[in-house]
Amino acid sequence: MQRKSLSSNRENPDLNRLAEIIKSGRYFRKISLSLLKEMLREGEYVTLNAEEYLIRKNQPKPPELIVLLAGSLVLTAQDNFIMRLNNSGDVVGEMSIISSNPKPFTDVIAEDDSQVVIFPNHLFKVAEDDTKVSVAYYIFSHILAEKLRHVTAQTLLKKNARTHEAQKPLIGILDPNNDSRVKIKSALEKVWKKADVIELESFQEFLAKPFQNDFDFLIIDPENIAEGSTQTDSIRNLIQICSSHLAPMLVISQFCKEEEKRQFLAGLGVADFLQKPFSAFDLQHLLTKFRKDHYRRKELEQVEITADTDKLTGLANRRRMDEFLDAMLTLFPEEKKPFSFIIADVDHFKHYNDTHGHQLGDVVLASVASIFKNNIRRGDLAARFGGEEFVVILPNCKKDNAVQIGHKLRMAIAEEKIPFQEQQPMGNLTCTFGVATFPEDADTKELLLKKADDCLYKGKAAGRNMVVAAERL
Repeated sequence: MQRKSLSSNRENPDLNRLAEIIKSGRYFRKISLSLLKEMLREGEYVTLNAEEYLIRKNQPKPPELIVLLAGSLVLTAQDNFIMRLNNSGDVVGEMSIISSNPKPFTDVIAEDDSQVVIFPNHLFKVAEDDTKVSVAYYIFSHILAEKLRHVTAQTLLKKNARTHEAQKPLIGILDPNNDSRVKIKSALEKVWKKADVIELESFQEFLAKPFQNDFDFLIIDPENIAEGSTQTDSIRNLIQICSSHLAPMLVISQFCKEEEKRQFLAGLGVADFLQKPFSAFDLQHLLTKFRKDHYRRKELEQVEITADTDKLTGLANRRRMDEFLDAMLTLFPEEKKPFSFIIADVDHFKHYNDTHGHQLGDVVLASVASIFKNNIRRGDLAARFGGEEFVVILPNCKKDNAVQIGHKLRMAIAEEKIPFQEQQPMGNLTCTFGVATFPEDADTKELLLKKADDCLYKGKAAGRNMVVAAERL
């Protein structure tokens, strides 16, 4: 570790660069460059090698606010992973702002070669008689607010994944031992008859499966699969990857023999564990509990989904669309990934409604909605915007790909057999589409919707039944 004071009587050219890096992150956007430079003059620039400790829990030090410049930091407690910081401007130690003596409860370790800035605690001291809102509390409030927004956004995006789950639970058994897999599958067949079971011999096989995000439940033996520098490190990495797929995990392994290792697994978020060799009764008892918990979760999720769903079409409603779009705008600027927004309008729908009545009009809307459901990617969100308007939000999708998806939807709708469509002005039922991409075309929700809507009406004016994308600036 190398530490370098940033204090200087002369203008330090590094201060501008460091201040701009910090301000580019999600927590210091509203703090002026001049103020950041003043704070930096009191701080330290620290470089760390991979696997080097910045903070150790058992070696308390003065409380400090740490801001990541480059690299990656991992926070652990008792060797249990807590979180990872890997975006410039990410922070740890914000409690030092409001507490004069916060006790560190985590280790902070450089996962890669990393650089940070450390702001000393005295920058944030507030006099007892100071009635003004201090800079310290201003910064603290923004850090907490942004962290809450980011976590909420991740939760909202994951919620969308749940709406795509199959009716039958999908259970994965990840264990290289064939005898173990046979015993586990036999127990599942006795207590969870309606589940589909997939056996996986290796971690590589798990990662290669196109349906890995569909698992409702995972049973794994990480001890015989994980590879790495140390057993606990490799198991930690394996379980973190598995847990990112939203599936509860049951660990069945000799690794569970010692209480310390069971505590380690619990800290990683494992739902339960069972030591090998295991009895059929013990396993069936655990699986019965998981089955009950699964269907209880499904009931609660269905309540959430119903509140977010348009009753007529089964698509997401306007509230869910706004929620999802806000989450995208929160997350994707930091991840440097574009996403696209498509708005579609059924051509001459008023003519169809007036001619054939609202009941058949509802049939048309339900048919169009079904086409949207069946022709978008997993993770995309299709919603009814209102009336005969529909939208699709496409994460990690550039404009060219979004236009292709728009054409796919347009052709599918034009080819759909709709009652009395031959009486439509265009001879069949069609839709017009407008496409806009973030951040290429717009950097706010309002502007993104307006750009897509403008494209939609350009298409209407140009003859309908087409896809129009926002022009590159």
